[in-house]
Amino acid sequence: MADAVDGLQDPSASRVASRLADAGVLAARGNSGMMMSHFFLGFAEGLDGQDRAMPRDLAVAMLRASDSLYQAVEQPIEGTILTVVRESIEEVERRWQTTDDLGALARHMLAAARESLERTPDLLPTLRDANVVDAGGLGFVRFLEGVVGLTNGESLPTADITADLQLPDAVAAARFPEGEDGSFRYCTEFIVHGSPPPERLQLTQAITGLGNSLIVTRGHSVAKVHIHTDEPARVEQALSDVGGPVDRVKIEDMRAQHRQRQRATRAARVALVTDSTCDLPADKLIEHDITVVPLTVLFGDQALLDQVEISHEELVERLEDPGEPQPTTSQPSPAEFDRCFKRAAEHSDHLLGLFVAGSLSGTLGQAQAAASRFRHASVRAEDSRSASLGLGFQVLRAAELAREGRSVDEIAAELERIRANSGLLLTVDTLKYLKRSGRLGKAKAFLGGLLDLKPILSVDADGVLIPVDRARGRAALQGRVIDLLREMVPAERTKLRMGVAHVACRGLADELARVLEGEFRPDETVVSPAAGVLAAHLGPGAWGVFYQAE
Repeated sequence: MADAVDGLQDPSASRVASRLADAGVLAARGNSGMMMSHFFLGFAEGLDGQDRAMPRDLAVAMLRASDSLYQAVEQPIEGTILTVVRESIEEVERRWQTTDDLGALARHMLAAARESLERTPDLLPTLRDANVVDAGGLGFVRFLEGVVGLTNGESLPTADITADLQLPDAVAAARFPEGEDGSFRYCTEFIVHGSPPPERLQLTQAITGLGNSLIVTRGHSVAKVHIHTDEPARVEQALSDVGGPVDRVKIEDMRAQHRQRQRATRAARVALVTDSTCDLPADKLIEHDITVVPLTVLFGDQALLDQVEISHEELVERLEDPGEPQPTTSQPSPAEFDRCFKRAAEHSDHLLGLFVAGSLSGTLGQAQAAASRFRHASVRAEDSRSASLGLGFQVLRAAELAREGRSVDEIAAELERIRANSGLLLTVDTLKYLKRSGRLGKAKAFLGGLLDLKPILSVDADGVLIPVDRARGRAALQGRVIDLLREMVPAERTKLRMGVAHVACRGLADELARVLEGEFRPDETVVSPAAGVLAAHLGPGAWGVFYQAE
């Protein structure tokens, strides 16, 4: 929000408030963040058309902000940020007629907010049980402290904020209401686009009954929806049915987060970051709270974030459409890495990034450059020397080790050992996509004379694509892959993960998974469609088999 008004040429109260509100809608996260963004929307509406704002104007705008805040919440709960905002603004309403000093008005408002914050445990048993005040209410108090500091010519009270981080973890101490009526597992947020976007009431009615903690914030060009639910996919579909395109901002497993907080402190836990080529199913990403940096798929001048703005199915459909330009791919931007690192740093001071092989993409180089600039946490960006589920399985193992309390260095060392007991075999239905992508590497000469034979490829120790074998026909191809796996998968092992990634051939992938389970008895089997950027390079009908042994 601060960045949005930095250098703003129009300094009118109305314009500044409007710019802050629009930025707040896009940037808000979580219950309290969504509520605060609605506060600023109401505040901007209250100042609409005004160049300057005196105490009475601010009082009217703040009353509008408080009303907007209560209207945004499906089930208002006192003892939260709602109460702190309302009671502090009631103090402004009482005081504005007796002063024209904005500084004095701000100090009265802050004093009322602090008193209200101290009473939040009396209103909300959950806070009382954990012996804390409401976090959202505290955030609002911090905001007012900044206002008062500005009017007094002081700096922000960063010392107090830092001290708060040393308190015991209240989230870990609180009880998560698993299995109780009215409790939901996933904290989700979606952005609905439109010019203008659908009305707030339409969006609210579309998903009422699918969860709780529902907040809908509507700006000029986008609406943002926050809801706790057990059915994120149904929510996303219901929003799509109402209006414009829908972007998934987050789906976070609150149950898993709570358990993680109980197991480890913020300082000790390692947060995982990977890229969208990892091909891990959404439930795995949610369970382990893994942050995914999306690569980009380009159709001509149209750039789409992989797995965010274009799904596997949509990409394949466009890939097979002769009227569509042939897609190209691009690594994530520095800004995208910075955004994702910041998101992961909300949960830990130590980040481990595992990315698609540096020999296959420039993603690793961008990640390492972004990591060297990042100041909010320590970041180590590693080359997985693999792709698809070969990368994904490393990320899963790293998440397991992080839960055990292992350090970044310990996790990286264990992954190096595991890579020697991991592997993949890949085949494509046609060579044209691989040839166009320029990623044939050492396999180029081998593939040149294949004619109607199907290639079997792998990657070497550096992640470079290499030829392994060839077969004629699908039945012979699958049989040969299984024979090669018998030679590759270590016989001595304590745990085995196996998986199949595919491009538009789910039936064949499921059949392969059943064969793998019967032949190798893996502890876990994953079947997943390949990421859009991988599908663009491999083409429909491509599939790969992956294993990781311990």
